[in-house]
Parts: sequence; C-alpha cells; structure tokens
Amino acid sequence: MLEERLLLTISYVVVAALLLIFCFYTSFSRKIKLVAIIALSIFYIISWNGFLGILGWPTSEELPENFNISWVVIQEPNKRKTNEGGLFLWIREIDPSNKPIGDPRSYKLIWNEENHKKAQEALHKLKEGEQLNGRKSYGVLNKENKGKKSNAYEIQEGEPEQGRPSFEFVEIPPPDLPPKTLTLD
Repeated sequence: MLEERLLLTISYVVVAALLLIFCFYTSFSRKIKLVAIIALSIFYIISWNGFLGILGWPTSEELPENFNISWVVIQEPNKRKTNEGGLFLWIREIDPSNKPIGDPRSYKLIWNEENHKKAQEALHKLKEGEQLNGRKSYGVLNKENKGKKSNAYEIQEGEPEQGRPSFEFVEIPPPDLPPKTLTLD
C-alpha cells in the first residue's frame, strides 16, 4: 500500500515539474499559466481523495483457481431497496503446496441461492475455527470434452449467476507434526 502511495506522490511531483517548465519557458499570458496551476492543484486534491476512497473496495475480478478463505460476508438481496445482494469473500491465493501466500483480498460475487448456501456453510465452519481452502468450479465434469480450447467442464445454459455455483470449499486437514521426543535434563 505504501508503495502505491509513494508512486502516486512521485507522479504528482513529475507532473508539477512539467507544469513549472510550461510556466517558465512558454510565452502564454500569466492568466493562462495561473489558471493551469490552480486547475492542477484542484486536480491533485480531487484525485488524492478519490484514491483514498477506493482503498479497500472489493474487486469483481475472477477468483483464483485455488485459494484460502479468510472470511465471508453475505449481503442478501432486498427488492424494496433494489439491492441485488452479493457475496464478499476475503481470500488469499495458495501456492502448489497449499500454503496461503500474499495479503488477503476482497472479492465480490453475484448473489444466487447456490452460492449463498455454499458461502453460508463456509461461514459457519469459519466461525467454528476450521480453516478452509476453496477452488473454482465450472459445472459438471465432462470427460468426453477434450482439446486445447475446450473446457474440462460442461458449460450449462443460462447465465452463471442463475445457474451453478462458481466456487466450492474444502476443509484443510490439520498439519502433520513430528512425534515428540522425551529429553532428560
């Protein structure tokens, strides 16, 4: 997070330096130069406040293939307020040895009954202290579907938010610890 803010600040300084060069080495009137300086200053304030406003908002990008689930928030649809609902998952990607890597990231998924049931079940398990990994699921496995461009899963008719679940959860088994040895003092 600090790196992004530092990069944004450096880019602001570079643009300000270009504005100063514009002001010193052009023959435009002083009014035009003053308007440019004021407009750039207002732009800085607006863009910085906008940047601070988007920090922490969930992404609607696709989930990674395999992930570790940290928490689930379920927002049910409300027809009175025209709220379509959503599922918010805080996840971390996992490496090939099933160890979480990186910082948690929030993902927003479209609410439907299948996804709601799976997310509710995962939330109950998380509240009980269990650790869960997840993976994307694409539908029913179809063994006859082969080829480089084909999906190993049969694509069902209808939009995904009205059809099959887009993820599934798997409990993480407890780690295998080495046997304890008795040490004599």
